[in-house]
Parts: sequence; structure tokens; C-alpha cells
Amino acid sequence: MSSSASSTAGTLEEQPVNDSALTAIDPEQNAPENATDQVESEAPTRVYLHPEQLAMIQTPEALPIPVLQRSVLRISYVPAIMPGKWFNRWHERFGDRVQLAEVPVREARGLDSLHQDLCLIDPALNSAEETASEAPAEDSVEATEHAPIARKAVPENPFAHMSIVRPDREPASADGEKYHSIRLYEELPVVILPVDHVLTVLDEVPVEELAEEFLLQPASNIPAYEEVSRAWRESAGRIVPEGLTDKETIELVAAGVGLYIVPMSIARFYHRKDLTYRPVAGLDTYPVHLVWPRAPKGEPRSEELEALLQDFIGIVRGRTATSERGSETRQARAERIAAEKAKEKAKARAANARREARDKKRANAKKNGNARQHARQSAKAASARRGKKR
Repeated sequence: MSSSASSTAGTLEEQPVNDSALTAIDPEQNAPENATDQVESEAPTRVYLHPEQLAMIQTPEALPIPVLQRSVLRISYVPAIMPGKWFNRWHERFGDRVQLAEVPVREARGLDSLHQDLCLIDPALNSAEETASEAPAEDSVEATEHAPIARKAVPENPFAHMSIVRPDREPASADGEKYHSIRLYEELPVVILPVDHVLTVLDEVPVEELAEEFLLQPASNIPAYEEVSRAWRESAGRIVPEGLTDKETIELVAAGVGLYIVPMSIARFYHRKDLTYRPVAGLDTYPVHLVWPRAPKGEPRSEELEALLQDFIGIVRGRTATSERGSETRQARAERIAAEKAKEKAKARAANARREARDKKRANAKKNGNARQHARQSAKAASARRGKKR
């Protein structure tokens, strides 16, 4: 999946994943039948991920697992985030030196990806589980159960080194003692509503117009709405559904159950023909942050990884490719190499010009019959050569 496609579009529907797909993923299963001999000889190794790890990915069928295993830097992002411009800049500047993996994760799972260790399951263990599945039912259930994965503060090989998250969905990301955080941009709040709703006549909906509308989210999450709708909510007594994803909640909006306020990018990501959205005046914008864990005291990160993190930070902060800060980019390295080659060519041309002038002078002296001058020129040239050898 290309960076522009994976980071801006994503997958609108979460496909169900069966047990066999969760246990093992074969990168060769979609390979064409007429693959070349070279591809067959260099076929990627089969990668086994823990089911709980794979379930954390939003689009497991599209995730390049072998690339994820080989990548040095991994950046996760939640649905509807649009990090394509930063990923593209990384590939342009450092793609020939450092492979970056783009990791889409499920809603509000950005922080989990930072604390999840990217451990692999031994293929022999997987074979043993398949064999055990043929045993009696009681034994098979026990054999196929997987132990929960421990959540580590800073894993050695994390699922993602940095994550692009929405702090309103993951409040723990605001903990300055545990995480570094950079605000990337703000998102406009919009209300999703059916196309035939009366509020669609407005280009922008004031929050007061929502006072008697049922929102499919806790009122405490939107203080302005909570204040203007308190009396109506107490009289209506309707219960807000819990534990639903954005996609499931938007389906309830389409069914006419209520309205839903989200960042504009989410409304566009889950667009439906029977729904539309309008900006809501009077609400705070939704921030989007780049978050990564702080290194434990006394256990600093390796210099190589820290340099890569700083390089990506420089990209999201708008640092240009020619900046002197950070690692050398592809453009800067190409310019340096071109300058060094030009300098070497200039030196070679100057040396050739001096040699041609000296040879011409000796040839003229010999041609004119001035033996003494010719001998002196030859001795001088020999002395110069001996001096260079020393």
C-alpha cells in the first residue's frame, strides 16, 4: 500500500478476520502464479504475529507484515488521520536509507501500539497448536488459548515507535511525565445528520440548535451541548449507547436514532450517501497530536533510534530537506556528492593543464636544439617527481 493511499483513505469497513488469518499471515498467498524465478528464490519468510497484536491493526489484510518486520521506524495512526504528507516527505528524504512502516490502528489504540511488543510466534509452536486442534474438544480449547500480552512501558521492539492520536479519545496521551507530545493540527467539529434533517438548511449549526437533539455520545464530552440541553435531556430520559465505534454510531445516525458530533475528518472517512454533516459553531476544535513515550530514567534510547525520532519530528515541524539539523537527507547528500565530484574534476583539470604546459616547454626546448635547457628541464621534472614520491 502506498503512503498516500494508506494514510489518507484507509479502509472504510473493518473486515472480519478468521482464526487462521490471526494466527499466521503468508505474504506469498497473493503472489501471481507466473512469478519469476528470482522472486521465488528470494521469497519473504512467513511471519507469525500474536492474534491480539494483529487484532489491534485496523486493516490486517492490507498491512505489509514483512515490511513491518524489517522496518527500523514505525509510525501508527488512528482512523481518519491524514499523515500522508509527512510519510511522503520521509520517503523522499530518507527512504533510500531508512525504511518507515505506516501502521494503521483501530480507534483509540494509538497508545496501545506504543506499549505493545512486536514479538513473533515460533512457527513450531503454531504447528503444535494446529496438531492440538485435532485432539478432543476439552484439550483443544485449552491448547488454542493465548496468554495475554504484557503491556510494557517502552518495549525493545514496539509495535510503533510514535503514534498520531486524538487526545480527546486517548486522554492519557496528555500525561507529560509519560509521553512527549507535539500538536500537529486542529480539526473542525461537525454534526453528522440525515440528509433530510431540518438542520441541513443551515450552513453552520449553532450549538443552541442542538439543545433538543439526541446526541449518540455522552453529553459530558461536549460541555457546551451539556449546558444548553440539560433540561431537555432530564425530561427525555434517553440512554446513550456505550461501547460503539464511530462506524457503528454513524449507522445509528443513518437509522434515525440521533445525531453525532465528530471531527470533520471522521465524517468524511465514514461518508454515506444518506448522511451529511454541518460545522457546529460554539464548540472547541479537536486537536491531533504526535505522541511517543519518554525513555525510562537510566535507560536512554539508542543514538540511532533517537536520531530517527528527531528526523521525523523535524519533518512534522516543517524542517526543510536542506536544514543542517538532523540526519543528512537524500537531497543534501546528493548535493554534497555533486559538489565533491565537481571539486575533484576541477583539481584534475588544473593538474592536466600544468602537465601539458610543462611537456610543451620541454618539447620546444628539445626542438630548438637547446640541449642545456632541455637537460635542465628534465632534471627539474625528475626532481619534482621524486619530491612527490617522498
